[in-house]
Parts: sequence; structure tokens; C-alpha cells
Amino acid sequence: MVYIPCQCCGKEFPNTSKWYVCDKCGYRVCPFCQPYHRGKYSSGGFKCSQCAFGYLKEQRGL
Repeated sequence: MVYIPCQCCGKEFPNTSKWYVCDKCGYRVCPFCQPYHRGKYSSGGFKCSQCAFGYLKEQRGL
């Protein structure tokens, strides 16, 4: 099993966990950070906070 760090909080979770991944830039956050991630383009929710046009989509595993 591979552990991957959340790009928001830094906590590591198994690669088989549920993630929210940006469909444009690949920014990856855990379910706990999805409502709270912050950046230049957004403050939480499904809009990616790291790029202008991306949205976070639910993904399981790699």
C-alpha cells in the first residue's frame, strides 16, 4: 500500500482512499480539506484553488 500526502494539510492517506483531484492541474486534497482548501483562485468547495479553470473531481485510488 502506498501513502500519499494531501497537498493542503500534508497528512498521508492510503492511495485507495477517496481524494478530490483537479481535472486540469492535478491538485489533490483529502475529503477533510475539500471544503477548506484555499489559494489564489478559490476558497474551498469544488473549484480548484490552484488553477483558473479546474474543478475537483472525486477519485478513488491512483
